[in-house]
Amino acid sequence: MAYNKIFNGSHIFLICIYFVFGINLVNADTGSYQTNPSDTTLFYGRLWVQYDNSDASTSNNKDVQSIRDNEGMGRLGIKGKSSVGNGYLVNYKVEYAIDIGDGTSSSDSSTSCSGARDCRTFSLKQGWLGFKTPFGQFKVGSMESPYKYMAKHDILHDTISQARDTRMISQGSMSHSSYWRESILYEFKSGDLKFAVIYGVGEKYNTITHKDTGIGIEYKNLFISGLDIVYARNKDNSVTGVGNQNYNEKFTLTKNFKLEGKRKLKVWYMHEDIGLDSKLFTGGNSDGEIDWYGIQYMCGPITLQFSYSDSDASEGPTYDRDGYNIGIQYKISKSSSVYIGNSSSEAGSGDGINSDISSTMIGLRHDF
Repeated sequence: MAYNKIFNGSHIFLICIYFVFGINLVNADTGSYQTNPSDTTLFYGRLWVQYDNSDASTSNNKDVQSIRDNEGMGRLGIKGKSSVGNGYLVNYKVEYAIDIGDGTSSSDSSTSCSGARDCRTFSLKQGWLGFKTPFGQFKVGSMESPYKYMAKHDILHDTISQARDTRMISQGSMSHSSYWRESILYEFKSGDLKFAVIYGVGEKYNTITHKDTGIGIEYKNLFISGLDIVYARNKDNSVTGVGNQNYNEKFTLTKNFKLEGKRKLKVWYMHEDIGLDSKLFTGGNSDGEIDWYGIQYMCGPITLQFSYSDSDASEGPTYDRDGYNIGIQYKISKSSSVYIGNSSSEAGSGDGINSDISSTMIGLRHDF
């Protein structure tokens, strides 16, 4: 009886392989596995340095001058793909953060070198091995959630003046920052539609993502050309208890305009329902709602941006916060850009004026 079960199970497994990968792939002989001209491996990176005079602390209003990256844009990575046949690819990406300003890849803090992990020269950002098929992309490892990478508009992202660190939009692995560890992602694209889901598996003490889930849907050119819509939601399975919201949710509308002389204009509105951000919403259960408005104007090598955010804390109006960021990106070459930015947000009386934050920066980025 045991033999029959094993025999029947083997047949079912082989039949599944046949239908998924195709008869040509299953029956291919060893000699057919040769280097494909479409196979690629690319070493890439970007270097970033900024000078800023900023009050990024929420314990005082002291301005601090720095020349740093602060685990922002600096990256070193390798990515590639290998054809398997019949439209199937094995692809991969491994990307590390670096900081050429102070040599420490972690963000600045008084205890940033108190442990071996916090004092590393390189910190893993993304690292995944995947399988691309005619019916979608699968990734396994460490990666961005759809919540983070869909409708990612801020040109000052990963600088000290970004909307995220200015407490204008949500942050954390369940929203616009960090990466999901030990997770599985599936993404499907068809025309103007993009759909993605992510599921956390890890149960280790430092990468707890077990049973966390995320979803993202993006549709471009909705009804009219240039109108894009995004819905995304992340749920933290570890959050329990009455009154504790265990998810973040966002809805974004974006309109792209093409103007004369190859100029472009982008405007957007994003609404977030937040239950998992204790930095933005400090009172009660760290929940509330956010409205974020932005505009970008692009002309040749120059991109100008202004965005404004207003938050409504569930704890009450004394914990509300509003802020803005304004910036310019100027491409001085195909691979290099200069950034100038200013940001500010004011905390409610419940947090106190020491929780007001602001920044002024100028930075240089080079991609290779």
